[in-house]
Amino acid sequence: MSQRSTISYFLESIILSVLGLAVAFFLGFQSGGMSGALAFLLTTTLLACLETSVSLDNAVVNATVLRVMTPFWRIMFLTVGIAIAVFGMRILFPILIISVAGNMEFGQAWLIATTRPEEYRHIMEGSHLGIMGFGGTFLLMVALTYFLNKEKETHWLPVVEKMLIKVGGVDNAAASMAIGLVMATTMFIPSTEKYVFLISSLSGFAVHALIDVLKHVVGGGDIATVAGRNGLVGFLYLEVLDSSFSFDGVVAAFAITNKFWLIAIGLGIGALFVRSMTVYLVEKGTLEQYKYLEPAAFWAIGFLVLVMFMSAAGHHLPGGEVTTGLASMVILGAGVLTSVIQKRIEDRLRECRQDRG
Repeated sequence: MSQRSTISYFLESIILSVLGLAVAFFLGFQSGGMSGALAFLLTTTLLACLETSVSLDNAVVNATVLRVMTPFWRIMFLTVGIAIAVFGMRILFPILIISVAGNMEFGQAWLIATTRPEEYRHIMEGSHLGIMGFGGTFLLMVALTYFLNKEKETHWLPVVEKMLIKVGGVDNAAASMAIGLVMATTMFIPSTEKYVFLISSLSGFAVHALIDVLKHVVGGGDIATVAGRNGLVGFLYLEVLDSSFSFDGVVAAFAITNKFWLIAIGLGIGALFVRSMTVYLVEKGTLEQYKYLEPAAFWAIGFLVLVMFMSAAGHHLPGGEVTTGLASMVILGAGVLTSVIQKRIEDRLRECRQDRG
């Protein structure tokens, strides 16, 4: 277990966050003087806090895979991976969406995103359905693969989770459940938009299936086992997983602001802290200390999938990202609390056995 101080894990993220907030302050000052600077600073900070809170379960799931990867692939995750997460998903990805959705060149899409905020918001919100379909279906398959795994031994909600394991003994159980949920969601989507949701959901399903194929090519097993055997497959899995988590945040950010650079900086700061949290969880052995934290994270993913599919069907939670973030924190907090209680019970039973012996 690492002897590093807690703050050392987050030091780089803190420094880069300060730089990012300084840029937001400067942009605001140019736009509207001191009042504009403070408004930009507050907006960016709010976006960063929301992205971090919503993605806590992402950090836990990342840690389950990263802890078995070699030092080389951990470094890749913290260098190339963070570049993809911050620059790829928070800057280039929105531009590509505008380019594809608007059937325009990348340069024109860049101009719209950076200089025409209302048009930028309109195009991004118009792509909401496809983004929710892809991200929601991929995350759904991630959660189902975990809960239907017959080799899963730790059960946080034993009645439900043991039943899911029995269901997992049926051929193609995860695929059948995912397709059923996607089709059920489609029933609540207007007929003119069903095709977009179905195609995007199929794409999310196909990407997860492709990763599953890669897992079997390198020897099979769950993703943690495969990642320990082949770091590249684990790295690809983590990047797609991170991307799926970020989809919701990129679109939901427009409920707070339509300014491209503020969204990019705020969500980028959140991505930095998720990376730092992941490394902290791995090197501090947190998953081993709190046995129910991992299943709690996958239940939080299930909740996020429900929110994304509800959003695709036109039903939004009151409070939006704030509610989603708080719910994720409550679920993870419950996982930690029950882990502590269970450990105390087990320690007490062990002491009783020793006294009798």
